[in-house]
Amino acid sequence: MAKKLKVGCYAITGCQGCLLSVIFNENELLDLLELIDIKAFPFIADKPDEKEFDLVLFEGVVCDKDDLEDLKRIRGKTKILVALGACACTGCVPAYRNFIKDEKYQQLVFKRQPLLEDITPQPIENFVKVDYFLPGCPPDKKQILTFLKDIVLGKKPSTQERPVCEECKFNGTHCLLDEGRMCLGPISKGECQAVCPKGGLECWGCRGPTDDANMQVMIELLKQKGFTTKQIKERMETFEGLKIIKKEGVSKWLEL
Repeated sequence: MAKKLKVGCYAITGCQGCLLSVIFNENELLDLLELIDIKAFPFIADKPDEKEFDLVLFEGVVCDKDDLEDLKRIRGKTKILVALGACACTGCVPAYRNFIKDEKYQQLVFKRQPLLEDITPQPIENFVKVDYFLPGCPPDKKQILTFLKDIVLGKKPSTQERPVCEECKFNGTHCLLDEGRMCLGPISKGECQAVCPKGGLECWGCRGPTDDANMQVMIELLKQKGFTTKQIKERMETFEGLKIIKKEGVSKWLEL
């Protein structure tokens, strides 16, 4: 390459655990430093923003006016914007607020801080163009590294729509649904090596629903397992709610 790629790593509201996944690639990233130049990473060191970036990994969910301003500012000087992690990709747990009545959380709002202009939590694609998505809570560090290598090599990063269930089969993991547990593996994106079911934990769908997810069939299956509509709805809304609404439609989802 004639010149290094200018890369930035930014975050708005969130736990910044997704940026930690980038840092966990420290040794591997050192091998890429001949090809990429990390120009901004406020989580590690406070440096002035560059005038423009070739690529930015962006973590977090839009929750207030400052989040939105930061997102639009970075988008405006970035060629390739990557939504990093569940908050940026789906809204994640903060977006669960979309399904809670206002009176249940109003006491938590910072009424004495007029500068904090509240926004209902939403993923970043609802406000700006996103070029690529690296979902997960947090995303797998190997996936991040593979993505960066593909970009550096001029390749189109590969994406897969295999559900978590398929990876469970590869791992030889016993199906948690057969145990009567509420696992969302059949409708949730994989490429996480199904690490949760492998460890005996149910999949909550932190990577979002697959494009071909059949929600109605999944809901009926869970009802057959003895779960109530309320339990199913609350579980699906925790990570995937806004994506489900986008896929299924607001009224149809709310009627479940």
